[in-house]
Amino acid sequence: MKKRNVPARRRPGVWNRRVVALFAVICAAFAGLTVRLAGIMTGATADTAAEKNTGKVLLGETRGFFYDRNGLPLVNTGEKHAAVVLCCDATLPAVNALLGGTDELKQIRAGSVIVRATETEIPESACAKNVTLVTREGAGLCRHLLGYTDGDGKGVCGLEAAFDDVLRQAAGRLYAEVTRDARGQALAGDGIRIVSDNYHSPAGVKLTIDSGVQRIVEQALAASSVTKGAAVVQDCRSGELLAVASVPVYDPANLKPSLTDEALPFLNRAVNAYPAGSVFKPFIAAAALEAGMNLSDIYDCKGTTAAGGRQFRCFNGNVHGGETLNEAIANSCNCYFIRLGLAVGAEQVINTCAAFGFGRECGLFPGDGSRRGWLPASEEIRSDAQLANLCFGQGELLVTPVQLAAAYSALANGGIYKAPYVLKELIGDDGKAYGYFLPDTEEYRALSGDHCRAIGRALYRNMIGGTAAGGRPANTTAAGKTATAQTGRYGEDGAEQLCTWFAGYFPYTDPRYTVVVFNEYGRSAAVDCAPVFKQIAEAIMDLPR
Repeated sequence: MKKRNVPARRRPGVWNRRVVALFAVICAAFAGLTVRLAGIMTGATADTAAEKNTGKVLLGETRGFFYDRNGLPLVNTGEKHAAVVLCCDATLPAVNALLGGTDELKQIRAGSVIVRATETEIPESACAKNVTLVTREGAGLCRHLLGYTDGDGKGVCGLEAAFDDVLRQAAGRLYAEVTRDARGQALAGDGIRIVSDNYHSPAGVKLTIDSGVQRIVEQALAASSVTKGAAVVQDCRSGELLAVASVPVYDPANLKPSLTDEALPFLNRAVNAYPAGSVFKPFIAAAALEAGMNLSDIYDCKGTTAAGGRQFRCFNGNVHGGETLNEAIANSCNCYFIRLGLAVGAEQVINTCAAFGFGRECGLFPGDGSRRGWLPASEEIRSDAQLANLCFGQGELLVTPVQLAAAYSALANGGIYKAPYVLKELIGDDGKAYGYFLPDTEEYRALSGDHCRAIGRALYRNMIGGTAAGGRPANTTAAGKTATAQTGRYGEDGAEQLCTWFAGYFPYTDPRYTVVVFNEYGRSAAVDCAPVFKQIAEAIMDLPR
């Protein structure tokens, strides 16, 4: 008889214990999950989760500021108005009415965030619930002096490069922030939050520039016939530069067009060196006075004079007749100043001109691109012809607009030379100065006060009835000189390219400002530079004191 397989009987309690164990494991898992959720809601992980549901739109970026002498910003001075719109079905009609209803807006899906720039400020009363207004900061003054940054925000040239580390430490951003749902769309009910991440830090660099004067100079150049040139304004008492401008300018927010521009908009012509011409003649007079010559003596100009086997002539061969210094400056007589230079000799001429800063680099800050120009050493002048060329600002002589401003400031300042400078102090996050700058060269006497006054009288009379009369301001007195310098370069039409200048100071009786205007491709200083000097001087004198 076969034995059947009979299933064994389960012992009482085995099944119940397994169910209890499984239930305990499940409960423990739920307990752990509950603790984890609690941690998310109350701890650091909650912040991370919340961030994932937050959307940010970058509205603007800043780095450290550049300030003028009065603490006014030179960068981010313009205002760019914008509407930050949280679009949904309810706000879209209002937004269209407010901003013009462009196709771009109509195609925006509900829950999106857009930033729409506007030309003028939008009144807050016109805005719908989910439209937030912001004012972003735009471009500023002194583009060549300040320089620009690359795509990574690193300073490439100018003061932006020289103080890159300082400016980076003060960098900030401005955001529009919204809450998003699981699909990534903005929640209209939560509105828009404008968030600043160090966006308004006051840290930066203060300069000697006066923004009011700088704006006057930039506007005067823009309205003039000077398309390639520069203008500089210096405080003749302190040596501080109040304005430094060069044209053409580039757009730091859009550099590409300037890269291939034959006008070289990146070149800062205020610190580049060029032939000087007749603006150099007062310093030949200074050398003669230092040598003891009496400049009230009369010299008879016959229109030409010989030196070193060459014939030199006055402009257009003009015959000026009997002249003292006053008439020679007013007529810009080449023959008169050649006679002075030959009489005192190369060594006296070079030493006097070197004392006024010619041939010396006026470095305003590291990497500023300043040229030292060229003033030959006395031993390099091997003939009377070379010296004669120098005496009316031609030959190898090269000067920069900043250099020339410093030299004329010394004349205005009674013979005390003060090196030009542009850096004033560093500003910290608290808005207070913590570092100060001084010019590298200490002030010294370049010429006696009596001799400066004699030259000043001649420059003043030149403004009344001489070659500089076109630059005479209507609301103040001034002393000045024009120049039309040969370059030795010729255009396609065969005409020589000329550098024109106007250098002067005002008020004549109590000098405070020196102005130099330069045109790289000029026709006549009386036509293109003198009116710019006049406009700048009049506008500066009209500034509120």
